Amino acid sequence: MLEAASAHRDEALFYEDRNYVASNAFESLTGGPGAFYEAWIGYQPAGEAGHAEADMGEGFDIDDAEEMRRRLPRLARLCLGPSA
Repeated sequence: MLEAASAHRDEALFYEDRNYVASNAFESLTGGPGAFYEAWIGYQPAGEAGHAEADMGEGFDIDDAEEMRRRLPRLARLCLGPSA
């Protein structure tokens, strides 16, 4: 994965099947299609019914290369390359 990022091979980083690794593994172990999502919906820590959405912090434009370099310099160097 690190090699793909270093080589700017975005198709390897954003390959759709990577998004489903956890659900596919869970379903392989339990044997049921949709089991992961049923379990996920059923999971709710005690006392948190109806809780508000988590605060995800300050938003910023992830498409702004200079903003990314300022906020996440190591990740930006890896994914965007050196600044101009």
